[in-house]
Amino acid sequence: MTTHRDKAHPVIVWPVALVGLLLVVLLCWATTVSAGDGLANTRHNFTSTGPGNFKVPETETTGLCTFCHTPHNANPSRALWNRALSAANYTLYSSSTLKAVPTQPTGSSRLCLSCHDGTLAMGTLLRPPGGVQYTVGKLTGTGVLGTDLSNDHPISFTYDSQLAANRGELVDPQGAPKELHLDVGGQVQCTSCHDAHIDRAKFMRFDPIKGALCTTCHQPTGWADTSHATSDKKWRGTEGTDINPWPSGGYDTVQDNACMSCHRSHAAGHGKGLLAQVGETDNCTVCHNGKVANEDFNLALEFTKPSSHPIDTDPWIHEPKEDASLMPRHVACVDCHNPHAADAGTATVPNVSGPLKGVRGINQAGSPVAVATFQQEVCYKCHGEGLSQATTPRIVRQDNQRNVRLEFDPANASYHPVAAAGKNLTIPDESFVTGLGLTYLSRIGCGSCHNNNEWTAGGNNPAGPHGSVNEPLLERKYNAGGGLILESADEFAMCYKCHDRNVLLDPNTRRFPHSIHLDPTKTAQASCAVCHDAHGSQSNQRLINFMLFDANGAKVVEPDPNGRLSFTKTIQGGNCQLACHGMVHKQGVNKYP
Repeated sequence: MTTHRDKAHPVIVWPVALVGLLLVVLLCWATTVSAGDGLANTRHNFTSTGPGNFKVPETETTGLCTFCHTPHNANPSRALWNRALSAANYTLYSSSTLKAVPTQPTGSSRLCLSCHDGTLAMGTLLRPPGGVQYTVGKLTGTGVLGTDLSNDHPISFTYDSQLAANRGELVDPQGAPKELHLDVGGQVQCTSCHDAHIDRAKFMRFDPIKGALCTTCHQPTGWADTSHATSDKKWRGTEGTDINPWPSGGYDTVQDNACMSCHRSHAAGHGKGLLAQVGETDNCTVCHNGKVANEDFNLALEFTKPSSHPIDTDPWIHEPKEDASLMPRHVACVDCHNPHAADAGTATVPNVSGPLKGVRGINQAGSPVAVATFQQEVCYKCHGEGLSQATTPRIVRQDNQRNVRLEFDPANASYHPVAAAGKNLTIPDESFVTGLGLTYLSRIGCGSCHNNNEWTAGGNNPAGPHGSVNEPLLERKYNAGGGLILESADEFAMCYKCHDRNVLLDPNTRRFPHSIHLDPTKTAQASCAVCHDAHGSQSNQRLINFMLFDANGAKVVEPDPNGRLSFTKTIQGGNCQLACHGMVHKQGVNKYP
């Protein structure tokens, strides 16, 4: 050190190297005090006084930072790393919606994995004090990720504006809040979510309540207003008997657990979508079984009914952006529900209600739409593109169209008013059940008929085609048999929900004489389904589409001896030329005064 004085002020000049060393010491001291205050209380304190299960014995002396850092000959020099790095080759996360390009772990993630992949002893240091390795073995328990990272959030990839634009529903890092922590080179690493020095559960950078950590990067459309983001429902299950949907250390309500109600960033039950439960359906029914969602809304039970959507038949086939015309046959909860967009809102049929918000669909023209507007557009994904055709026993009709989208086509001669208002402009209002407010201009939705058999307006049972005792997933009984059926309010309750039974059976009505076919004192006693196709008829008015064979293969309607099989509408109702159960209908038999 050299001292120079002038006549006025003494000046001390320090060697540059010494000044640098002093600054490093001061910075290290400040950092150590700040980080160490919290670190000493965490499981990353491996000294003999640490609170965790992994620590050196009392006979071995170590500093708080020694297990990870060394001031000399570190490798890598960044972070002054003092541990050997695992030579493992890792299985990486993959997804059909992943636009990022993860690599074998790099940077800080590689450092974390030197303990958390469980391949190296935790006491394996590069520069152990005194040259003697500590006697601490490999990490075990839930903290071990292993070398298979396929069910862990992807790491070691560049997160930039281009990725955010390509993937969609991601925060642009250029305008992101300061909480978005990216490693060197703008990469997502373990340290994007965790800080090894923080005294907080799982070393999270900040409290992840209400999805705060996830939504630093992820920004699903409509998420803020969904039921999964706002519900105050709590788990009402029994520990040891029921599955708790929330991880150890989770919060009390749906809104507080938010993303973690369904997802796990590490050791997910299934790698696809990092979903928490091993079974695809269980990710929904773990809450929608009356234990978290509305107590009376036990959807899990609905799928045990005789007629239900077979959600457990082909698991893990669904893809978020699948093409309905090409996708393999399957049905999953997320085919109809978008958990990032759904809410409990209602809507005027046939518009989509809250539970169907944000779901992809097929429109009436047969084109895919990113967000369905109408109920039927969600149903058309399976029931309009051939996936449900010719795979289950079904009535065979004169026009045997099984594509529901085409059956509802407004260009048809007739159809139930799902895709458009009906064409029967002369149907009187009094033919509808009083109080429903139905007219010839009314629209209905698929859910108007296909619904839970226990549902009632304002009741405590869930709506929707999850399950029913009435096939095919009907809210009420509809006897579609081809044989002789004794008419009653119960046998055709589905039709009588809207169509007034008293009007239909009135022999004095000046409409088609249904009483002749339905009156139990008559010999006909035919089901509504013998003549009418509930979805629509491409060729005939009044939904006329004769049943040739019933679901059991028995012959029902056939041509008359002259080979005629037709319905002709008349001002008085209509004429049929056919043979039904061997009885020949002749021209004019259906006329009446």
